[in-house]
This record gives sequence, C-alpha cells and structure tokens, in this order.
Amino acid sequence: MGRLTGKVAIITGSAQGIGAAYAQGFAKEGAKIVIADVLDGQKAVEDIKKAGGEAIYVKTDVTDQAQCDAMAAAAKERFGRVDILVNNAAVFGSIVMKPFTEYTTKEFMKVLEINVVGQFHCMKAVFPFMKDKGGKIVNIGSSSINEGVPGMPHYVASKGAIMALTRSMAREMGDFKINVNTIAPGFTHSEGGNNFDKNKAMDIPPLETLQLNARCLKREAVPEDLIGLALFLSTDDSAFITGQMIVHDGGLSFH
Repeated sequence: MGRLTGKVAIITGSAQGIGAAYAQGFAKEGAKIVIADVLDGQKAVEDIKKAGGEAIYVKTDVTDQAQCDAMAAAAKERFGRVDILVNNAAVFGSIVMKPFTEYTTKEFMKVLEINVVGQFHCMKAVFPFMKDKGGKIVNIGSSSINEGVPGMPHYVASKGAIMALTRSMAREMGDFKINVNTIAPGFTHSEGGNNFDKNKAMDIPPLETLQLNARCLKREAVPEDLIGLALFLSTDDSAFITGQMIVHDGGLSFH
C-alpha cells in the first residue's frame, strides 16, 4: 500500500509541468487525483490511468470562487471525500521580466489575483469537505521571496503573500485538524520555467543561470525534485507541522 492509499488529492495547475509531476507522484502513492486546471487536463488524467491510478479532470479557473467550489464538489461526488489540496496553480512562465516602473497596476493585480486570491478560493472550497475529519493543504510559494528577485515584483509579492496567508489559515484551520504549509521552490525546469527565460526585457543573465551558480547543489532543479516534500506534507508523517514554509531550492537561499 502507498502512503496515500484511500486519500483524494486535488492538485491545481496540474495539466502539465510541475503540477502534473505532483499528480503522478501522488497517484503512485495510491491517491485518487483531481486534475484542476484552466488548461486541458485530459492527457494528465490518461497518464495517471495508464500507470494504474485513478484521476478525473475538472476545468477550473482559480480566480472564480464558483468554479473552485464546483471543483471540490466534483471531487467529493466522484471519490467520496477530499483529503488533500496542493495549491499549485500560478502565473509564472508568461511573465516578462522588466523594470518595476514599466509594470501597470493591471498587470500587478492580475498576478496577485491568480497566485494569491486563487489559493484562497481553493482553500475556501475544500474546507467544507475537510472540517469534520481533517486534511492537508500544501500551498506552493517560491524562494524568490528570500532572494528579492528583480524584474518581477508582482510575482515575488504574490509568493510572499502566500506565506502570510498560510500562517493565517493554519491558525484558523488548526482546530479542525487541517494542516496548512507552504513549499518554496527555486527555479525549476518545466514547461513554465522553460518559457520564462525566453520572456525577458532586462539585460540580465537567465534566471536559471543566476540560481544555478548560487546554489549549494549545482545542478538543475526538475519537477521530480519537488514531489517528495509535497508527499511528506500530505501524509501523517507531518501531522504536527503546520503554518510553515519549507524552502526547497538546492541551497540557493536560507530561511
């Protein structure tokens, strides 16, 4: 039996990239998976099924509370319960790094809406299905809040807000035996990451190069590097850990 046998995990932004890797890793440990993404998640579902797992796709725009509520309800209807939420959906790969003076308020707020408000919507959506039996919520932040990465102030601010939100939600959900934690990865090779360094309007080296040279562990980070920590925070092994941010960037930054 896997560590998540009998559990149901909703993973947002999991149609591809890092989110899909989380979904596959959780499925291998026995979890039934809900692929929740604004992108088509049917391929991610089929990949899990081919490996012997169970999964469904629910099209979800995390900026819409009603769609997030429908996502959680679909998980309950199909699998009978909701145990885990991995709040992975975010804007990153489409960001064009540029001086802060060139960002509009609309651009800034759009990233906050998806990256922060979207996670809040999803936590609200799953709470009714976790409050009577407990659950695990894993928010995906970024170690960029420790580095102060230039050229994308809205992204860095959004990930800092996620850590603050995690602490607040951990306080509110603790009485219901719901653990809320944040993983803070560094730059990771994925569809989003690979697109990111193509979109640059500043005269600086690629972000991946900057991070690789500054890490203690000097190699590229890949989605598979992140699965183990997400699993740990979703199992009983982390039953007494909540409200925390765990940096996962190969020793790029210390927190």
